Amino acid sequence: MALSRFISGGSSLIKQLALGSVQLCGHLPSSPLPSLAPSLMAGRGGTVLCTMAAGLPHFGTGVMRCWGRDTFISVRGLLLITGRYREARDLILAFGGCLRHGLIPNLLAGGTNARFNCRDAVWWWLQSIKDYCSIVPNGRLLLSDPVSRLFPDDDSEPQEPGKVEMPLCAVIQEALQRHASHISFRERGAGPDLDHNMHPNGFDVKAGVDFSTGFVYGGSAHNCGTWMDKVGESDLAGNKSVPATPRDGSAVELVGLCKSVIHWLCDLNNQGVYKNKGVMVQFRNKSPRLFSWHQWDRLLQQSFEHHFWIPLDESESGHIDHAHLIHRRGIYRDSVGASQHYADFQLRPNFPIAMVVAPELFNPEHAWYALEIVEHNLLGKLGMATLDPQDWAYDGVYDNGQDSTNSKNARGFNYHQGPEWLWVTGYFLRAKLHFAKISNHGIHVDETVAMVKRVLSAHREAIRSSPYKGLVELTNAGGVECKDSCAVQAWSMACILDVLYDLAHIKEV
Repeated sequence: MALSRFISGGSSLIKQLALGSVQLCGHLPSSPLPSLAPSLMAGRGGTVLCTMAAGLPHFGTGVMRCWGRDTFISVRGLLLITGRYREARDLILAFGGCLRHGLIPNLLAGGTNARFNCRDAVWWWLQSIKDYCSIVPNGRLLLSDPVSRLFPDDDSEPQEPGKVEMPLCAVIQEALQRHASHISFRERGAGPDLDHNMHPNGFDVKAGVDFSTGFVYGGSAHNCGTWMDKVGESDLAGNKSVPATPRDGSAVELVGLCKSVIHWLCDLNNQGVYKNKGVMVQFRNKSPRLFSWHQWDRLLQQSFEHHFWIPLDESESGHIDHAHLIHRRGIYRDSVGASQHYADFQLRPNFPIAMVVAPELFNPEHAWYALEIVEHNLLGKLGMATLDPQDWAYDGVYDNGQDSTNSKNARGFNYHQGPEWLWVTGYFLRAKLHFAKISNHGIHVDETVAMVKRVLSAHREAIRSSPYKGLVELTNAGGVECKDSCAVQAWSMACILDVLYDLAHIKEV
C-alpha cells in the first residue's frame, strides 16, 4: 500500500500516526459497508469494502465497528492526508446511500439496521465531501458519482444495489433541503429492545434550521445528538435514561460545520459546479421560496458573533438570554437555545472545531482570547478536558463500571463531563495555529508553533509506549490512564495527524 508523499517523507511521528490508517481501516466481512452503485463495483470481484473501526479493541469487529460520526471526523486524517482516496470515496458514497430523514447513520450496522439518532454525522459527512473535493486531484468529480440509495424515501425497505441511483450532489441537496424543511421522526423499533437506557421521548429525533439566524438546531432534553452522547445507566444514582450532555439547541461545532458547507456550496454554485442555488424555505405560512446559499452564508456570518461570543464587559451582554447564568467571559458559548439554559454557557472544547472549519465566523481577537482560556483551563497532557474544572458538574475520572449513589459519575455518567479526550486536542491546536497567523499581526506564530510541538511530544511518547502503537480515546484528569478507554481510537490518530499536516503547511499561508 503506497501512502502519500506527506507520509512517506514525514517524521517518525507522522509515520506512526499514519499506521493508524492501516490498523483501523480494512475489509471485514463481519462489518460490511453497504454496496456501491454496480458501475462502481465493476472489476472488484465482489470485494468487501473497507470500513473504519471507531476504536480498538472495543469497536474492532461486527455491528459495533463502524459509526458515521467517528468515520467522518477521521476521514481527513486517516484517509485523505494519507492518500487512500479510493477508501475515502467508498465510505462517502456508501454512507450517502444510507441517507434517511436527511440524516447519515450513527451506528451503521451494514446499513440495513442503521440507527439515525444523531444530528452531527451528516454534517461531518458533508465536511468530508468538501475536504475530498479540496484535497484529492480532480476531487470534484466525486459530486457526479452515482449513489445507490438503500432507502429512496423514509419508509422504504432496503433496496437492492442499483435499483435507485442518483448523483452524490443530489444526495447532498436532499440532506440540506430536509434540514431546511425540518426533520422530525421517531426511531424505528423505539423501546428497550433498541436501547434499554433511553427515555421513551429520547427516540424522537428532531433537527432543522432557524432561518432567523441560519443556525442548524435540534435535539431535546431526552437525547444526545452530538459526540457528547452519554445517557445515564444507574438506577442507584437516579441518572438512568438521563442524558448527561443533551447539547440540544444550536451546538457550536454544528453551526461551524454548516457554515463551512454552505460557504463551499456558494462558491461551487458561482463557479457553475453545483447547480442548485439554495434551499426552498417557507416563511410565516407563505409559499416556499428560494433561500440562496449566499443568503444563508451571509446570515450565518452576521449572526454568529452576536449570539455565541460572551463579552468580557458585562454591560455588553444585554442581548443574551439568561445572561445571569454566565460564569466565564471571553469565550464562545457551547450552544444557543439549550433546554438546560446553563448548558449554553459551559466552557467546553467544541468551539475550536468551528474555528477550524469556519474561521471566518470569528473575530480574530476574540478567538485568540478564547483560545488562551481554553489552553489554560482545558488543555491536558494528551487530551482536552471536556468540561471546565470550575463547573459544578465537572468530574475528571471516568469509570463506567462503578455504580453508586453519586449521580455525577455513577456508571460513567461523566464520560464527557471532565475526562480528557484526545481528538479535540487536534482541533484546538489547529485553531491556535490558524489564529496565531491572523490575530495581533501574527506576532504569536513562532511561540504557537513551539507550543504545538511541545504538546505533540507527549503524543509521540504515548505512541512509543503503547502496546497498540496508537493513541487512546481519552484519559482521566491530568493524563492519568483510563481503564475504560479504547487503547487506540480512530479520531485520536486522525486529528493529531491533521495537526502535523497543518504545521507542515503553516509557512505557506
